[in-house]
This record gives sequence, C-alpha cells and structure tokens, in this order.
Amino acid sequence: MTEILAPRENSEPWDVFVLATCARLGPFSQVHLAPKLTSASLGVAVHANLPLEPGELLVAAVDNVLDGLSCPILLTTRRVFWFSVTDPKADGDRRKAIHCEGIDYRQMGSPIEARSTAGGTGLVVADGRTIALPDGQPALAAAMADAIQTLSVAARTGVAPSIEKLDPELARRIAGVLPKVVEANSRLRIYGGDLQTFRRDLMTATPKAFVTPTLIASCVAVFVAMVASGISPMTPTSGELLKWGANDAAPVVLGHEYWRLAASVFLHGGLLHLAVNMWCLANIGPLVERLYGNLGYAVVYLASGVGGAIASMATPPSRASVGASGAIFGVIGALLAFLLLRRRSVPSSVLAPLRSSAVSFVVFNTLFGAVVPMIDQSAHMGGLAAGFLVGLILSPSWPSKPSLGRTARTAALAVVAALVLSGVGAAAVHWRSQTLSPYDKVKDYGQRMDPANQKFLESAKDFPKIAQLLARIDEPSARSELLQLTESLSALGKTNLATISRVRSTAPELETAARLLESAQKEQIAAMDAAEQFEKTRDRAWLEGPDGFIARAGASVQHERECRAVELKFLRDNDLLDESGDPGP
Repeated sequence: MTEILAPRENSEPWDVFVLATCARLGPFSQVHLAPKLTSASLGVAVHANLPLEPGELLVAAVDNVLDGLSCPILLTTRRVFWFSVTDPKADGDRRKAIHCEGIDYRQMGSPIEARSTAGGTGLVVADGRTIALPDGQPALAAAMADAIQTLSVAARTGVAPSIEKLDPELARRIAGVLPKVVEANSRLRIYGGDLQTFRRDLMTATPKAFVTPTLIASCVAVFVAMVASGISPMTPTSGELLKWGANDAAPVVLGHEYWRLAASVFLHGGLLHLAVNMWCLANIGPLVERLYGNLGYAVVYLASGVGGAIASMATPPSRASVGASGAIFGVIGALLAFLLLRRRSVPSSVLAPLRSSAVSFVVFNTLFGAVVPMIDQSAHMGGLAAGFLVGLILSPSWPSKPSLGRTARTAALAVVAALVLSGVGAAAVHWRSQTLSPYDKVKDYGQRMDPANQKFLESAKDFPKIAQLLARIDEPSARSELLQLTESLSALGKTNLATISRVRSTAPELETAARLLESAQKEQIAAMDAAEQFEKTRDRAWLEGPDGFIARAGASVQHERECRAVELKFLRDNDLLDESGDPGP
C-alpha cells in the first residue's frame, strides 16, 4: 500500500499527498488550509516575496505572532517557511528586523519534534534550525511535528502511503479542490510579481519619501509647543486654538487672517486627534509621495489642507476648526486621481485593492462623520475634492523617474494650482462675508476690540490722577510724576490706537462703534499731549481751552460712551442680549 512519489517530476500525486497530510491540522483554529487561506496569511506571503519554485503550491498557514506582528508559519508542497525576529543592529538602528527562513522537506533531520525553548515552544527541523510555535498549544505543536515528519520522510525516500487506498473519500475531496488550490496559487504568483514590480517602480520614481515624516514631525512639534504653553493636551478650548491659528470664518473673512487656512492644518484638538491623524498619514502618505514625487506630494498635501480649510470656513455656522484630516482626505483624493488616470499603467492586481481601500476609507469616514457632530465634514470633503483635482493636474506618467524636467513640470503646475486655489478662496471669502450671522460678527468684533477697549479704560482711570498732578504743577515732584505718567500713557495709547484702527466689521453699526473708540483713543492721546504742554508753558489754554486737557479728556469719555451705546443697540436689535441685559452666548 505504498507508491513511489516524485515531488518534482510527478506533481499531482505528491500535491494530493501533501494536502492530505496537512488536512490533519484542519481541526485546529490556528490552521488555515488552501484554498481557504486568510487574507492576512496571503498578504504575508505576498509581501515576504516567498521564493516559490515552479509548481510549488502554498497549502497551509498556521497563525503565529512574534513581537506583536502576524508572522504565520507557511507550508507549501515542497517547503516550510517561517519568520524570525532579530535584535537591533549595533550601528544604532533600534528597529528589529524580521527575516523569512525556509527549508525543503528533503533537508530536514529526523526525528522532528516540538521542544521547549527559552522563547517558548519550538519545532526542531534541522541542526540549529528551530521554528517558533504559538505558545500554550502543545496539541498543535505535536500535530505539526507529526505532519512535517511525515512529509519529510516521504520527500527524502520518495515512498509514502497511497491516499486513494487509505482514504478514498479524502482523496476524492482533495482531487476536487486541487484545481482551486492551483488557481489560487497562480493568482498569488501573479499578484506577488505585480506587487514586486510596482514596488520597484515606486522606489525608482521617488527613492526617499522624506516629506511625510517631515509633516508628521511638524504637527507633533506644534502640538508639543501648544502643550508647553499651558494648553490641555486632551481638551484644548476653542479660544486657545484660535490664539494658535485655528480656522474660523469670522477672523478669516472679517479680519482678513488668511494665514489661518494653512496654519490650522498643523494644529490638533487634543492628543487623540493628533494620534489618529498622524497614524493615517504615516500609512497612506509614503505611497502617494512616491507616486507624485516629493514636491508634487507636498503640493497635494498643502493644497488639500488649505482647500479643506476653505470649505470649512465657507460652511455655516462659524466655528473653530483644526486638524490635518482635510489634507489626509486630499492625499486619498490624489491617490484616486492617479489610479483613474494611470489605470492602464498600474497592474490590475495592484490597482483594484488600492482603489478599494481608498474608496472604503472615504465611505467609512464620511458615514462616521455624519453621526459625530464634532467632525468637520466640510473640511474632509473640501480636502478630498482639492486633492483629487490637484492630483489630476500633477499626476505624472507611470512608471516615472526623477528628472529636472519632471520637477520643473511639477513646479509650474503647482503655481497653476495655487492660483486656482487662491481664486476659489477669494470667492469663498466674498460669499461667506454675505452669510455671516450678527452673532458671528459681534463675536469677531469682541475678540478684536475687547483687549484694546480694556487698555483704553485702564488708561482712562488715570485721568483724575493727572488732574490732581496738574493742580500741583508748581511742585517739582508733581511735575516729574506727571511727565512720567503722560509719556507712558501716550506711548500705550499710540500702540492701542494702531490696534483699534485695524478693526473692521461688515456690520455698519459695529464699524461705527470701532471708529468711535478710535476717536476716543485719539482724544485720550491729545489730552496727554495737552497736559505735557501745560507743564512746559503754564499756558492755561492747554488746560482749559478748546484743545486743552479738560476738553480733550471730556471728548474722549464722550466718544467712548457713544461707542458703548452703538454696541448695545446692535446687540438689542439682533436679539443678542439675554434676560439680564448681558450679551448672550
């Protein structure tokens, strides 16, 4: 009841024998048999670039984890492959390396048995060669040792029991499934070859992907600086984020702070927000960077981030918005644009899963954002659209190689993209200026005017003291103190005047209020000058005349009161006062 097996020359009986032997492992949940191998196991096989010989089939995978990484044990019709982790190199590289090892069944020693090792359980297959096995699974270890021992003996001797005679039903089932195993392995070889070719093309197109880690480092550095300044690492407030450059329609539209559109891309609203975005960027960024080149990728990222910020700014209601997610969506959009334009240049076995993953990312995050109010969907969709359009413009031919011409082309098209984005931004700002609510306008007005108003009122508190010093002007100490005080208040007033003069509002009433406070500040400065002139000349016109201290101080107070009256009327007319008469939320 034996037959002569020749694994290389007469493959089908041998393949049936190997499949039948591996079928013993089927009852274990950690074992996956062809053609029902898991996608994770197939992915490891593809990315490890197993050196399969012609006719060699992958027939089984045994789940195994090394240092937290999925490293399955792979059995083929001729060999067993496994992975090992080596310690960091002595040259300073702290990364551990994962190596793939393999051994032909004919080269294995005898007996093959599971043994306890320093690192757990191991399967000794040859002198000095041990396969690390899943811990705590003695039955699986024994079954694997028995199966591999059977394959090793049969491969070395060419003699093994006839499966058809021992178990006709098993032989029939295996014969029926064998074509599917062969077909699955054929697809695996094609995909593996295509993937290796695509990888080589990526490395040739862009040898070093340094922009992605630079962007990640920039976002992390900004976050560290924010936390170092005293901001909560988990729950920073909107006010704190606005001080650091968060995007918000009111300051962008009314204050012309367009720099916020770019700055907000590097800010994050907490450690979790930062971690999720940087994880996504680290995973998708290097691929798109190698497709578009370092410069092209940087343009895609920044244009997408700004495009997302423009969309967020243009979408009511006005709110503080931060984060790199708009730029990351844009990177996905650029990937989709590349796959669309270069669909005939990228192998279909590579293109299809890339496209599926990109679309799934967009769909999942869009649906997730629809049920989580705090997620800025406008920034995501704006970034996606900007990235897709910029990707269409910048998409290089494929395969591509670094060249001066390619860099010049990218730079020229980047200028075009920047001009288009600027035009879109200008149109969005103009449109948004017509849709800002009274609350948005008064909030922005208050954020800009309140600090200046506070400084004005602090200075005004010194008017009585100045009047007292003027009454004692003949005393040397009073003159000295008067000059020190007026010079200080005059300098502060001029600085404050510059701040007030920059405050603008599209609400006519608030614009009037700002100009009234500007006039009040000018009169305050003039009052200081009049006091100094009186000290020098003793001419009472500088004290009591139309341009004197008393008149100027009175005019300053009057303009400030008029400013408050206009502000209060605006709040009342727009129902922005609560029941107590204070400004509402």
